Amino acid sequence: MSQDSLRGDAGRTSPGTSPYPPVAEGWTVLSHLLAGFLLFGGIGWGIDLLVGTRWVLLVGLLAGGAASFALIYIRYLYVPPDPRPAQSLPRSGEATGLQDRKEPG
Repeated sequence: MSQDSLRGDAGRTSPGTSPYPPVAEGWTVLSHLLAGFLLFGGIGWGIDLLVGTRWVLLVGLLAGGAASFALIYIRYLYVPPDPRPAQSLPRSGEATGLQDRKEPG
């Protein structure tokens, strides 16, 4: 499994070789934000109309904002830890092998 498929940016090119200008990614982020607020807010508004309440719209807007920010974080910022085991390095205070030698005599 390649490293790209383990990160949230699977299938994307490296930052320096993107086929789209940086402005395009900015518009993508903005569209994710707007879509979350509009979709979940619209669902909350619809539920408010059906049930006769006024607070579900606010919950929908908050949930849409949270979902949008989570999607943007996962897509553009999150890099999970490397699944390969790290080589064990000696901690400060542990013997490195050179200090374990006994003095002759």
